[in-house]
Amino acid sequence: MSATHDSEKTQLLKELQSLNNNNIPQPLTLVRKKKSHQGCMLCGPNAVLGLKLDFYSDPNQQVWAHFKSSIHQQGYESILHGGFLAALLDSSMCQAVFNQDIEAVTADMNIRFLHEMKINSDILMTAKVLPSRPPLYKVEGELYVDGLLMAKSNARFMTKGFAKSKVN
Repeated sequence: MSATHDSEKTQLLKELQSLNNNNIPQPLTLVRKKKSHQGCMLCGPNAVLGLKLDFYSDPNQQVWAHFKSSIHQQGYESILHGGFLAALLDSSMCQAVFNQDIEAVTADMNIRFLHEMKINSDILMTAKVLPSRPPLYKVEGELYVDGLLMAKSNARFMTKGFAKSKVN
């Protein structure tokens, strides 16, 4: 693991401790980047202006990531844009699906914004796949700041290419 990954993992563990000091999921392993997702604006390593987020998986297949927001994601003055937060949730849930070695795209997504998020927040992102029936996968995602749940989502992901194969 590179020094960048070690640093990111250390920050992530610090954020996890803010949620629950007694139950930090260990060990955390880096979620492998999918070849088809290299240009993703949130997690892709080849996205020139992308965030290049790294996600880590715990033994329960839940994925985790840390992100430090900035003024570049602002909506209203000093508040993060809801569309950007939706993208963070979507990316987290996608990584949860990838972590189970499934390539799928978002079919639908519902979001509940519980609190405004200030710019320059340290955001803890998490997601997990729920019991599902392929080709649809039910997934939940959450965003935390300082241990407080700020936004949550649930979505259904569809196996990539499934709709095309049924049309032809």
